[in-house]
Parts: sequence; C-alpha cells; structure tokens
Amino acid sequence: MILRVPTELNEEQIKEFQQLYFERFGEEISRDEAIEEGLSLIRLVAIVIDKSI
Repeated sequence: MILRVPTELNEEQIKEFQQLYFERFGEEISRDEAIEEGLSLIRLVAIVIDKSI
C-alpha cells in the first residue's frame, strides 16, 4: 500500500495543531512551528503505519 503524505497544511489544520500543542504542552507555537511540527508528526505516523502493514 502506498501512503500519500501531505506536504502542506491548510489554515484550519494549522490552528488545530497550535491548539492541541497548547493544550498538551502549555506553550503557544508560531504558525511556522506548527507547520513544521505538524508535518513531522504526519511523516512519523506514515512511517509507523507503513512498517506495520
């Protein structure tokens, strides 16, 4: 199975990631940090899924 990993996040996804990050870690992150961390998380999950299939 080939997983399609996104290369960008839309504004809603960025804001949601910022909110989740704040709720979990108690720190606000910038838009750029949210994009970088969000895409990194997506890539990590894709690797884990790919290895388990």
